Amino acid sequence: MKTLFAFFLLIFALYSAAPASAAEDTIVSGPRYRTELWNGKILTATFRAGMCFAPNGYAKGVFILRHSNGDEDVYHVKGHWQNDEFTVEHGSGHKFSGQFVSDSKIKGKVKLNKGMTLNMSGNRTHNVRLIAHDCAPLK
Repeated sequence: MKTLFAFFLLIFALYSAAPASAAEDTIVSGPRYRTELWNGKILTATFRAGMCFAPNGYAKGVFILRHSNGDEDVYHVKGHWQNDEFTVEHGSGHKFSGQFVSDSKIKGKVKLNKGMTLNMSGNRTHNVRLIAHDCAPLK
């Protein structure tokens, strides 16, 4: 019994000594991806999105939608881009599509899985450091 207690005490000590949060790997524009941070509005909500665009047309990212009451919804999206247009979709069926209006602007629509369509617009910042595994914006 003492051996088991000592084992758990050792595990606890090792766990407590580990840093509370390890730094996550990050990615920035390079040969594999072009990275962007989007900030904008959908109705009364605001969004922040980290997006990664591959040369072959693949796109992935994370939309963080902040409602006027402070609640947040997070959408991990995947899809494609070509020329000045993009379409990415969440597993729930919500689809974000639109155009790169300029080097600094996007506009588009969000089609919810139940059919309602909402307008969105935002600003683009290029070559932003994002979380590597899903292209989420840094905190």
